[in-house]
Amino acid sequence: MARGDHIYVNRAGGIYNHHGIDGGDGSVIHYTSKTWQAQHSIERTSLEEFCKGDEPHIRDYEQFRGTLEQATETDKLLQDASDRWNQLLDGLRGLQVAELDFSEDAVMERAESRLGESRFGLVSNNCEHFAAWCKTGISNSNQLNSVWKASLTGPSFMRRRTQHLLTEIFESPWFR
Repeated sequence: MARGDHIYVNRAGGIYNHHGIDGGDGSVIHYTSKTWQAQHSIERTSLEEFCKGDEPHIRDYEQFRGTLEQATETDKLLQDASDRWNQLLDGLRGLQVAELDFSEDAVMERAESRLGESRFGLVSNNCEHFAAWCKTGISNSNQLNSVWKASLTGPSFMRRRTQHLLTEIFESPWFR
């Protein structure tokens, strides 16, 4: 692991992952709270506190890009919809990146610029959204994308409801 890496740990036996940005000095910048009821905020904590006994992993963005190139049409549609949705939400939160820079300094600058932020939202601004934004300039949550994909490809009732919702969102004036 190195400064500026997007890292994550598996929680609850792999049911979900917790994400952050490696500070390179034994610290991690991530959304955290002292209890489930407490407000989440972006803080710099020790790697040990971030991991809580779980093994840290590095998000491989090169592998992720290769996976997208081989993705099915449904996966590509879902990723495009997710990117557009998250770019809209980023803009509403004032998180626009004019020119993407993937250097570790740029990643750390983005992460440190949000220290103290308390805008956690499970669906729109969670720890994975934060870490992906720091790394790429676009908020994204693969965990939520998996839920959307399951609803798009699952039973017909779920597909119809989800497709209707996505059509309403992406054909609205907010995306034009």
